[in-house]
Amino acid sequence: MGLVNTLTSEKIMKAAIINHYGDAHELHVQEVPQPTIDSIDDPHQVLIRVHAAGINPMDTKAREGGMKFLQSGHFPKILGAECAGVVEAVGLMVKEIKPGDRVVASLGLAGGGYAEYVVAKDKNVIKLPDAVDFSQAAAMPIAAGTALQALRDKGNLRPGDQVLINGATGGVGTFAIQIAKLLGGQVTAVCSTEGAALARQLGADHIIDYHTADFTKSIETYNIVFDAVGKSSFDECRNILTENGIYVTTLPSPKQMLEQVVTIFTEQKAESILFTFSQEDMNWLLKQVADGQLLVVIERTYRLDELALAHAESEAGHVKGKLVVEVVSDPKTKTE
Repeated sequence: MGLVNTLTSEKIMKAAIINHYGDAHELHVQEVPQPTIDSIDDPHQVLIRVHAAGINPMDTKAREGGMKFLQSGHFPKILGAECAGVVEAVGLMVKEIKPGDRVVASLGLAGGGYAEYVVAKDKNVIKLPDAVDFSQAAAMPIAAGTALQALRDKGNLRPGDQVLINGATGGVGTFAIQIAKLLGGQVTAVCSTEGAALARQLGADHIIDYHTADFTKSIETYNIVFDAVGKSSFDECRNILTENGIYVTTLPSPKQMLEQVVTIFTEQKAESILFTFSQEDMNWLLKQVADGQLLVVIERTYRLDELALAHAESEAGHVKGKLVVEVVSDPKTKTE
């Protein structure tokens, strides 16, 4: 529903769009038709006035054309795979959400979050606790969800497990440190010298500075090695895994997929994580934030017309936590 050519409303909104695949400069703000819900076509739709949207590697890959085979070929496109805002209208079959509710939504490859309004499926929309603001919420679905599912489901993390997290101060990594601690793990964070203080603040027990040491040559062994930035391999990490240790990556390669098949028959396992939105997981994560148990690290926020700069910074690497676009200037503003 994020594609401009599918929108039928006569109302106009502002959105950051691309007319071609390419670099960050392809992103620009333009007035486009505002989406509406169609209860006849799909009674489970939710129209959201977007207040904030998260920025993810998934968005930059989609902008470059790296996901063109999974997307419609129509232009212009509105990217943005996650957002938070206020419900404007709901379809006839939507029961748990009503206009005026503060919500967070996972939009997937359909995108649409880089705009003033977006339509989402009710199964991908969750109400926000009062203690969680729009920018915090918009930064969470993909990064926090990936960290939780990687550690809990793929890594089978148990209390007392030794967990190494590569890319520990990135978007996924900052959540992974904290979630591993919440689940009872002992965390070794691999990060830069500049990121060490943040990693410790988030709960890391040990730090490996990648500028001065290669974590794959560590003399320690770990129950779980989680590569949150996809820059290592199972083969490189085999020697730092315990006898039944599990390697999890966010960026599966053909070699990784082969290793996953091979390690079905071995004690050590190779796994990769493909995030799937879950209302149960999102509610748990939001509760941790509301209770002060999980910190959402946002390095910088941008306006909608600064999205090209935001994408460029994301692609340059070294972002601490997440980048967020604030479509409404006050992230705590509710309905007008």
